[in-house]
Amino acid sequence: MELTVVRGQATPEELEAVVAAVFRRLAEAAEREASAWSAPSGLVRRPLPGGDDGWRLTAWAS
Repeated sequence: MELTVVRGQATPEELEAVVAAVFRRLAEAAEREASAWSAPSGLVRRPLPGGDDGWRLTAWAS
């Protein structure tokens, strides 16, 4: 990652504060977990139960 001071004279302490803030935001974004609502496993169909009453048992599957 490269940061460039476009205008003014930044002190080393100011640059250190900016870098720390940027890395803190990156760390927070990496720690956030995806919600269970967005999990693709919800789109996958469960296997149908076997047997003569398999079609009826699909409504009761949890």
